[in-house]
Amino acid sequence: MLNRRVPACWTVCTAILGLFLLPEVLGVSHSFAEGTDVFHQDSSPAQDSAEAHLRLGIDFFLMNELDVAIDEFREAAHQRPGYADAYHNLGVAQAKTGDLTGALAAWSQAERLDIQTVSLRYHLSALVSYNYGISLVRDGRLAQAMAQWRAALRIQPDFSEAHYALGLGYLAAGDPVPAVAHFQETLHEASHWAHAYEALGLAYYASHEYVLAEQAWRQALALEPDLSTVHANLGLLQLQEGNYQEAIRHSRNALTLQPDLVAAHYNVGVALFAKGDESASVPSLEMALSLDPRLTSARLLLGVVWSRMGNWAQAASLWGEALRQDPSGKDGVWLHHNLGVALAAMGLVDEAVAEFGVVASQRPEWAPGWSQLGSALMATRQWEKAVDALETAARLQPAWAHLHFAIGKAYAESGKLSQAVAAFQRAVELEPRFVDAWFHLGVVLRAQNRSREAVEPLRLAAEGGSGEAQSLLASMYANGSGVDRNVSLAMLWWFRSSHASMADSLTQTAKEQLSQFRRGLHRHLFSPNDRQEVLTGFGLIREDLYRSAPLHRVSTQVGNEEVTWDHVTPTEPVVAWVIDHALAGDQSAQHKLHAWYVNGERGRLVPADHQIRNYFLQTANEGDPFSCQVVRTIATDSSDLFIADWQLAAKGCLDETIIPGL
Repeated sequence: MLNRRVPACWTVCTAILGLFLLPEVLGVSHSFAEGTDVFHQDSSPAQDSAEAHLRLGIDFFLMNELDVAIDEFREAAHQRPGYADAYHNLGVAQAKTGDLTGALAAWSQAERLDIQTVSLRYHLSALVSYNYGISLVRDGRLAQAMAQWRAALRIQPDFSEAHYALGLGYLAAGDPVPAVAHFQETLHEASHWAHAYEALGLAYYASHEYVLAEQAWRQALALEPDLSTVHANLGLLQLQEGNYQEAIRHSRNALTLQPDLVAAHYNVGVALFAKGDESASVPSLEMALSLDPRLTSARLLLGVVWSRMGNWAQAASLWGEALRQDPSGKDGVWLHHNLGVALAAMGLVDEAVAEFGVVASQRPEWAPGWSQLGSALMATRQWEKAVDALETAARLQPAWAHLHFAIGKAYAESGKLSQAVAAFQRAVELEPRFVDAWFHLGVVLRAQNRSREAVEPLRLAAEGGSGEAQSLLASMYANGSGVDRNVSLAMLWWFRSSHASMADSLTQTAKEQLSQFRRGLHRHLFSPNDRQEVLTGFGLIREDLYRSAPLHRVSTQVGNEEVTWDHVTPTEPVVAWVIDHALAGDQSAQHKLHAWYVNGERGRLVPADHQIRNYFLQTANEGDPFSCQVVRTIATDSSDLFIADWQLAAKGCLDETIIPGL
């Protein structure tokens, strides 16, 4: 079956890296020395040239052309020896290249020239390590960056930005406990830093401390209400707790602040899906995908939505595209599994086998993967391979009755009937009410000429509601096949088969068989012994009807049963129940139906009910004397809208004695 697991909600993981992009303590300065304006007409040529080199240096720095940037910053300092910003930016560029000694010298010179360039609360050596760490993490070298931030904290333990960066590093490395400690140190020094509370919430969330995470995020919003990612994460918490409306509200608050926030669109889609508004989830999931086409979890869930709507082709397209984009991603197994289900539903069973084969190879310990592979192999009639796959699944999950049932079917199809019997027996041992397993056990026993042993499994399946078992038992009793011939029991099982919840050819056959018995009675086609057996059969049916009478019944006497209606009882089941009594030969039920057709039932049933009309037309055609009399009577009533039907039925009736009291 299709795995409908909702993908793990996106926790705005990009926020962790995004927080590294906050302004650094020292970064490339875009400001110029006080009183300097490159567009000022009175500026000197040397000033203009220094400013131009500074601007070029900034441009090259932003393009990561660090050597060229360093040359430009040095030229700016050369042309204007007292230019503090040139030395400051030279230090930043040198720190990024790893030239910590040069960076320290440049910043020291900047501090001597302008005390405001470097805040007095920072130790220059700590700043070097901090900025170098920022450069390293941007190059993807997280471990080395964290080492630099630790070095900065050894030099200056109250360096709040270094605590913050190191906390983010631990969080990105999947170690949230020390991250919490560093964020707390950050807030000890900078208690009004909203982003630090946001990061602390992420660390608590990663530690499964959801209450503390919510408290931290709400504190962040108290300081800075427009943090869209915090609104999104609060929505995520509500989503995990099953508060879908609150999750949607928080996520939409985030989208009001940042309409292109992928996580918020995705979480709205997940919340709508989880609360049952599956079609409504599609626009949000599609928007998330349009903003981030690599978002595999959105494709996975969107495919589930389309599959539930019956659009397997669309679902398969989404899952296939997700696999092409991220073939080795964390959702790969689910994508292969669901793609296999979609392909099987589309009749592409060979392709489905290939997908389930990938699932089994990637997760060999997962029984459902082997089960799906076995089912797909059965669809391609590869019975031995199917048995191997299914038995592998059964070894992994031996108490799964449906696996043993599938193994039995595969053995039966391959002609290994003894193994099939053993598998079906194991299935019903594990699940005694497994109707299909009882039925197949009975069928295979009959195929082994063990018909008398087959009766009990078939009876259990028939009593469990299997229309196939009911029909087969009826035929066996009617023909004396493996059992003593018993027409009465055959009629009972045909009656039950005729009321199967899913109407099919067997249901219709059962109705036709019972109709033939009524026709034989009315037209005197049976011998005295056979007639008595048929009457006994209809008696068994009436007893069965008494046991299954509607909870609230109609106020009349039908046979030995008093039935009453109340104000909440549906009309149709009660009328159908009385019709079944009449079809089983209950004359009081026939009279009641005639009265209802003519007069209705006040407040409950209008005259000329269509179910009752169809009953009289059918049974008149079978030759029932009472129904024929009713048909002849109504056929003369020109006010009846269906008079033509009544007149046609009247022509098919035999001449019968008028029934008194009609």
